[in-house]
Amino acid sequence: MAGEFCLAAASNAVGTLMVDYVVKPIERRIRYLFRFPKFVRDFRQQQNNLNREQTRVNEDVREAKLQIQTQVIEEDVKQWLSDAENALEDARILDSRIDENKRCFRWCPNWSWRYRLSEEIEEKTEDISKLVEGSHFNRIGHRAVLPDLELLPSEGIMAFESSTAAFNKIMEALEDDKIKLIGVWGMGGVGKTTLVKKVGQEVKRFDRVMIVTVSASPDNGKIQDKIADSIRLRFESQTEEGKAAELWSRLKDGKFLIILDDLWNEWNDDADLKKVGIPLVENGKGCILILTTRRRTVCESIKCQVTIPIDILNSDEAWSLFRMKADLDEIVSKDIVEEAKKVAEECKGLPVAIVTVASALKYTKTRKGWELARKKLESNRLPEIGNIEEK
Repeated sequence: MAGEFCLAAASNAVGTLMVDYVVKPIERRIRYLFRFPKFVRDFRQQQNNLNREQTRVNEDVREAKLQIQTQVIEEDVKQWLSDAENALEDARILDSRIDENKRCFRWCPNWSWRYRLSEEIEEKTEDISKLVEGSHFNRIGHRAVLPDLELLPSEGIMAFESSTAAFNKIMEALEDDKIKLIGVWGMGGVGKTTLVKKVGQEVKRFDRVMIVTVSASPDNGKIQDKIADSIRLRFESQTEEGKAAELWSRLKDGKFLIILDDLWNEWNDDADLKKVGIPLVENGKGCILILTTRRRTVCESIKCQVTIPIDILNSDEAWSLFRMKADLDEIVSKDIVEEAKKVAEECKGLPVAIVTVASALKYTKTRKGWELARKKLESNRLPEIGNIEEK
């Protein structure tokens, strides 16, 4: 009984092997040889389908670019168009081989060539069919994130210890999910704006970074318009309250960093932010706020969780920055260097003043010119620095 079972099992195994390794390959060869015309028809039909879909996708791409000039085409769309172009080029080459096979086959049949060609046509038809099926996309493109020119910081100010330490504190605070409000304060000209612009350039975790200059006379409408322009929101409302509601609705579903620069007056973190339409981040969505101000009390009024003071440059840092911006190289005479140091001291360690004055005096090549510049600074005539007449 056991022997009969083993014999039956062996017969079944042999039968299966015979089918897999003998019968099926023969069937496939016969199919490739005698269904050649059908393979060609299917191939050319899919080729036409792909041509049609390629035209449609290209038209969708052109339409998207026309509608929004800053449209960025999705990577999967670009990859599909590239694959489609390559597939159609391969298909054109294969088409010429099919025509050549038809001509030759009439006079001198070559069954081996037709078999290999049929196999290749079937494979290419399958590849093209997959491209046709994958030609419908959820979206063709999206708006590009344009560089914000207002976030470009001044050169040469960030290389000093005090600025670097403050920069690192802000970046560390931005990594803390519990931090929503960051205050940066210090006297005018100390480099607060340059610092936060540098932060705005470096952070990568936000959908958009916006900088809005507030100044001594804040205007909620202008603040709203600036933020709306940054996120390409067109207001439907005309009232401040309506605009606030529209901004709130848009901002609460994204991740945004808003920099309120040069805030003079004290703000209430809830009431004043709601008046503008700025929702602070909740559960990873909404806005994180950085403000710069000359007064520490402004940071306290808006309840900043992190407050970072910015100090003036020490004497070595101040002279290093001044010398670089005034282009005082090693060949400058000792007399000019002595006068230049006195001018640098009049800038009181303020980076903005140092850069402004040093740049204005860059082409002053006489001691007399530097002396005149120092006297104007001593008499608080800073705007006249750029109009020095050397004698």
